[in-house]
Amino acid sequence: MNGQAATRVAYRRGAALVPSARGSRRILAGAAALLLFTIGAFAPQYLANDFLLRLADGGLLLGILALSIAFLMSQAGLVSLGAASVYGGVGYLFAIAMSQWYLSPLAAIVASMVVVTVYAAILGALIIRTTPLAFMMLTLAAGEMISHAVLLEGLRDYTSGADGLVVSFGGTLFGLEAGDFANSARFWPIVWTAAWAIGSAVWAVRRSRLGAVLRATRQNEERMRFSGFDTYGPRLAAFVLANVIAGACGLLHVLNSGFVSPESLGLGLSTNALVSALIGGTATSAGPLLGGVIFAFAQDQFGAHGLTQLLTGLAIVVFIVLFPSGVVGAWRDFAQWIWRNRNREAG
Repeated sequence: MNGQAATRVAYRRGAALVPSARGSRRILAGAAALLLFTIGAFAPQYLANDFLLRLADGGLLLGILALSIAFLMSQAGLVSLGAASVYGGVGYLFAIAMSQWYLSPLAAIVASMVVVTVYAAILGALIIRTTPLAFMMLTLAAGEMISHAVLLEGLRDYTSGADGLVVSFGGTLFGLEAGDFANSARFWPIVWTAAWAIGSAVWAVRRSRLGAVLRATRQNEERMRFSGFDTYGPRLAAFVLANVIAGACGLLHVLNSGFVSPESLGLGLSTNALVSALIGGTATSAGPLLGGVIFAFAQDQFGAHGLTQLLTGLAIVVFIVLFPSGVVGAWRDFAQWIWRNRNREAG
């Protein structure tokens, strides 16, 4: 009896140590994330020149747009080719709201995001039940309609046609003037913070019940319906969320560049974001963000040799063949392999 009692006590102590160990790991992970966030927000301003910061700003913006595409791909199994239409469209809405509707910058942001959300909800309600291929083509068609609409002569007074719109505002927005957003060093902490906030939100959704339902629906929608789950609402919510992320990214872009043109609505930007997501990996929040930065710097280097399209195509093939789960996915798989080998040797 004494031996059995001692065994039970030891077991209980061991079980009690498991949550404690997990709690310690979470605290360490949180501290490491906070340290990385702080270093990343301020160190580049002192270590990088203006040119590199501008590339990093653009790369991280592309990464946020890629994250909106990757989220929909990994959770719902749907590929959207209309992300750029929301990205650029919200910039046009922001500019028009200030110049034509005479709204303050903050009110213009709210109005443009409300319009984007309503647009995404209506479009999603119409196309979310289609097959993945039809969904991809319909988002492409919707995006192309918006990109051509800004070129219509009847809307030229609002959109300036092919010339684009210069976007500026008086006063301050969140305590910052228009010039502060255009300054690459001052804009970096803003886009870095936005990337962390949006990435954390996507991470939370992935781990939520909504994320679990989306993944199960992606694997077998018919079984989920027969099990009594609503498959329409979660997929519509995911589509709206992806477009809200793309819209928020578009607002950051227009605040930074002070300009919006039809090029920001085009298919080329959507495909660049899709490629960035594949390079970094779609299964995590960090993957598309890193992929956007890699793509931006790679484009700069390829352009310096005058072979942008050729080298970009070769690089995409190499990345997809060697790293089918993306750079972050490959690193995670390698780390898990090292961990399994260590456990095997210890055992």
